[in-house]
Amino acid sequence: MSRWKRVIRGVLGMGLTFGAIGAAFFSLVALVSAVFFPGAEDELGFMIVAGAVWGAGIGTSFSAILAIAARGRSLDELSYSRVASVGVLGGLLLAGLVVGGSWGDWPNGGAIVPFSILPLLGAGGGVASLLVARKAGRALGSGEETGSLQEG
Repeated sequence: MSRWKRVIRGVLGMGLTFGAIGAAFFSLVALVSAVFFPGAEDELGFMIVAGAVWGAGIGTSFSAILAIAARGRSLDELSYSRVASVGVLGGLLLAGLVVGGSWGDWPNGGAIVPFSILPLLGAGGGVASLLVARKAGRALGSGEETGSLQEG
């Protein structure tokens, strides 16, 4: 498989992974809010779909930016702060797409919410992904190679 096909497969896989995690996280937030705010359970379906879509967007943009920025580096060479900053950038890009040119159309300055939540989710998801990837790399046998980011 060519390098770019592996990178695209990795980017899409990370988007799906972040989407599933985002759906789970937002459904948990919706369930907790339903306990404290009666009637909020009506928004459960919306929150799950929104979490999946936002998570997939953050994961895809995070993975694409990381594949470009850290090309040729192994997972052991990446720092948590660099991966977190790439996650923040991915979240900011997605927030810019969500808000777009409709800043004034959001009620009561609500457009600030995507710019505060999505970058935090991107940073947290990026660092968690690096933790899991490093743990999986250590689980490989001594003769196996962990691979680098350019391999997808």
